[in-house]
Amino acid sequence: MTPPVLLVERTGSVVVATLNRPAKGNALNNALVEAIGGLVDELESSFPTDDGARALVLTGAGEKSFSAGADVTELDGISSATARRQMRRGQAVFGALEALPIAVIAAVNGFALGGGLELAMAADIRVASPTARFGQPEISLGNIPGWGGTQRLPRLIGVAKATELILTGEVISAQDALEIGLVNRVSDDPLKTAMDFANRIGQRNPVAVRTAKQAIQVGLEAGPAAGLVVEAEGVAACCETAAQHAAVRAFLDRKK
Repeated sequence: MTPPVLLVERTGSVVVATLNRPAKGNALNNALVEAIGGLVDELESSFPTDDGARALVLTGAGEKSFSAGADVTELDGISSATARRQMRRGQAVFGALEALPIAVIAAVNGFALGGGLELAMAADIRVASPTARFGQPEISLGNIPGWGGTQRLPRLIGVAKATELILTGEVISAQDALEIGLVNRVSDDPLKTAMDFANRIGQRNPVAVRTAKQAIQVGLEAGPAAGLVVEAEGVAACCETAAQHAAVRAFLDRKK
């Protein structure tokens, strides 16, 4: 029996999804992309019920790779029309992941290359092992990133450095990734650190988490003016929640 390409388990309010193709470096084939898309749809539809997940942690099976990238065997001899469909599908899945109303944390336990880095960049927070490696090496295969790398990488690390990495295909260390802002933390146990982030954020007002993400993303995509509108609406939405009322009252009570 073929094992599932995506292992999903839940611990409290946190869902852990493990890319499960270790013999292939957890390469992202069509089946794995679709499995991620199905999980994202499920998590989005369950928000904001009381028993809904409050955070998602992504990691890779084994010790060598988070994901070594797209499955190159599915690109061999591919037509331009099929390539376009595959890229647009992956972009849609990663975009939906990024737009989830809950926190998404990538625990990068090894290589995150090509599509693997693009998947990690769709997360809100990235934690890397000291041996993790990052890059967009598509140029070495005569191509370019196709699942959002040309858009998310410049937003995360700046245009100049992103252009350098995309055009050279250079692979960088976890420490270099930390220094340029590509990852948030380097940890000997990235999954544990990611779970710590997930549990901490999961205790926050879920409406605040959702609207903060929305304001950040809208501001990046549509500019500060549009982001400020979403920000104000987010504050208004939070002020209607019991969680905000309780937090303010607790703060004021401590002042007495």
